[in-house]
Amino acid sequence: MADNISVAFNPSVVATIQDRTLQRMFRDALFPRLLFRMEANAELWAQNLGGSQTFTRRGLMKVRTRPNTPGTDPTPKTLQTEQWDATAAQWSDTVDTHMPTSYITLASQYLSNMQALGMQAGQSINRVVRDKMYNAYVSGNGIIDVAASSSATTVHVANLVGFTRQLYQGRPQLVSSTNPINITIPAIAYVGQVTGFTSDTSGDEVHGGTLTISPAIAANVAARSSILAANKSELIYSGGGTSVDDISSSDTFTLGDVRSAIAKLRFNNIPTHEDGLYHFHVDPASVNQVFGDNEFQRLNQSLPEGIHYREFVIKVMLNAAFYENNEVPYLTNCDTDPTSGATHGFEVTNAAGVSVHRPIVTGQGGVEEKYLDESRYISEAGVMGKIGEFAVTNGGIQVMTERIRLIMRAPLDRLQQVTASSWSISGDWAIPSDQLATTSLATFKRAVVCVHGE
Repeated sequence: MADNISVAFNPSVVATIQDRTLQRMFRDALFPRLLFRMEANAELWAQNLGGSQTFTRRGLMKVRTRPNTPGTDPTPKTLQTEQWDATAAQWSDTVDTHMPTSYITLASQYLSNMQALGMQAGQSINRVVRDKMYNAYVSGNGIIDVAASSSATTVHVANLVGFTRQLYQGRPQLVSSTNPINITIPAIAYVGQVTGFTSDTSGDEVHGGTLTISPAIAANVAARSSILAANKSELIYSGGGTSVDDISSSDTFTLGDVRSAIAKLRFNNIPTHEDGLYHFHVDPASVNQVFGDNEFQRLNQSLPEGIHYREFVIKVMLNAAFYENNEVPYLTNCDTDPTSGATHGFEVTNAAGVSVHRPIVTGQGGVEEKYLDESRYISEAGVMGKIGEFAVTNGGIQVMTERIRLIMRAPLDRLQQVTASSWSISGDWAIPSDQLATTSLATFKRAVVCVHGE
């Protein structure tokens, strides 16, 4: 440690740095909160902030079962590919500690702030990944939230996810008359196409907007009618149905829903994770409902000391590991504040006011994490630092852990009384498509969302 650290920081804080208490608390606060992020395949990305890159996923060659014509060579085939994009961005937040405020308990106050900051960093990035994942795997299942009259060529939807982009020549491109998305409106037996859209908020392809459709609708459409894309993600609605408004409080999560979701993954040839299992993220309400399911109870009949009832967990069942995850989307953890949250394109309550739960089961390759090496940011400015280690500088201390950077800045105000602590991470979490796979029409196939009431 550099000698000048004692000038910048209180000696009691220096002691916690030297015995690695701060780093340990930051890691301990982060790790349990990254349940959705653990689904991502992480890869270092040589990119600048704001830069975009296109990645390619190889498709399969069409199967040929007919024999060759005698005396002729086979015709060469072209291997199809599809592409997906990632855009480098930075997420961060900060907290100040006013040193004179807690003179007696200075170190504990600083540690408390570090733990709170680590918890917030973990939850923030976890929800970034969660919302990107869910937006893809609920896409194309829309709700027309404003009634439309006969002959209308536009409809307003609650969320645009799944209706703004379509693969064109292997790349996701904005919809247009030459790159439309096929849709249906079941309530009026409408079959047509989306040829354009206008977001309610400029540049927003997640929340509400107006879809341009062709041909014009031939009958009035009531508000809350469903609109479905041909390449929509496949959802499992407890109790049946095709819309979030079909969910009632009696439509509870069952083992049958679990079986149906896993069957869809297997039908689409989705590989399991490296542990040989699919991963099912469920919240406590979903777990509670499964325990009330008749099929589950029959399976565990006469096993009151079994692990399920002893620990009130599902653990491993039907080739899936169940993770009890309080960050599964629900009314209380979906932030609608446009300055801090509102990055999800799904409704947490339906028209009847029923709170909606959305467990999700994932297979391998559903999320790709492209991360930037943030240690290079400071290195370029003349500051040395290592991932997972503290680097003492004139401006403060830096630590990298789980690719989330913790920056502890020395007091820079005139009285040297306020210490700033911040976290940041740069990169992107992209959801690659599998539209070329011929098992189903869904663009995104590597996870399945279940929808149930409470």
